[in-house]
Amino acid sequence: MENIRNLLIHSPNWLGDIIMSMPAIHLIKEKYEGIKITVMAKKSMLGIFTVTDLIDDYIELKRFPKLRKYNFDAALIFPNSFESAFRVFGHGIKMRIGYKADYRNFMLTKAVARKEVRWIHTSDYYVNLLKAIGINEERPNITLKIKDEVLNKAKDYLKTVNPENKKIFAYGIGATNSIGKIWREEYFAEVANYLSNQYDALTLFITTPNEKEISDKISVMLLKEPIIPYMSLDMIAAILSLCDGFIGNDSGAMHIASIVGIPTLALYFATPAYQNSPIGINSHIIEKKPDNPACICGGKKCKLETFECREVIKPKEVISKFESMI
Repeated sequence: MENIRNLLIHSPNWLGDIIMSMPAIHLIKEKYEGIKITVMAKKSMLGIFTVTDLIDDYIELKRFPKLRKYNFDAALIFPNSFESAFRVFGHGIKMRIGYKADYRNFMLTKAVARKEVRWIHTSDYYVNLLKAIGINEERPNITLKIKDEVLNKAKDYLKTVNPENKKIFAYGIGATNSIGKIWREEYFAEVANYLSNQYDALTLFITTPNEKEISDKISVMLLKEPIIPYMSLDMIAAILSLCDGFIGNDSGAMHIASIVGIPTLALYFATPAYQNSPIGINSHIIEKKPDNPACICGGKKCKLETFECREVIKPKEVISKFESMI
């Protein structure tokens, strides 16, 4: 096993990928006794790390970070980009591990071939990279443990919006830059109204101000006004951990719900589930594709301009599956 005591991890950029890298980080912590793990990530993503004890320290991702002062033994680079390898090159870090990709091999001391693993599940892809530092384990099932101070803040917030302590079902109604990954607003409303009535439950949307048009469209169709907490990622994770279930698109919000351990139902219709399905212990999926062979956009730009994939999964299917989970 490699002699690593002070490790830098260059985090993935997208929230879903960050969540899926966490089993690999857990394995490092478990196998390297006494190791210090520092994550370098986008400022907007740091909350998902600081909400738990999975890492020891963090650095905000910058184009030209000053890393030499930290005296890292090694750097593990999860992204495949040239830029990510360049960020950790030339800072006195003797061991730099990443996949062979994007003409960056000369900046890595251990460039790992990815031909055989390129299309496996993203979480397994990150775990496989650990073989370069002597960890030959399969991906563990983990649940993100929320720090008490953040969890207590979330409980206090929910007391203000849910004084009667009703059930809360959360919905991930958006998806960054991918209209085709967003289930029809009318369908979300139908499911939320049914579950609200059937279980005397409150409806909570996990969304951002940038998705206000979507949340407004769904909200006007609801029988009861939804709770919409525009908060930092650490609080979102803590709030979700206190909910009674989650239904959502293939999105970062869905992956958070999954990793905090609540019943999570992910809907896949524009994107394939085999690489990015949720990894939480109580997670399930519904995956359906349109019959039209032209529907291969992956949710970003519909060549047909109809986004018919958004309609292939029906509300009754979602309700039935979700009720079987809770």
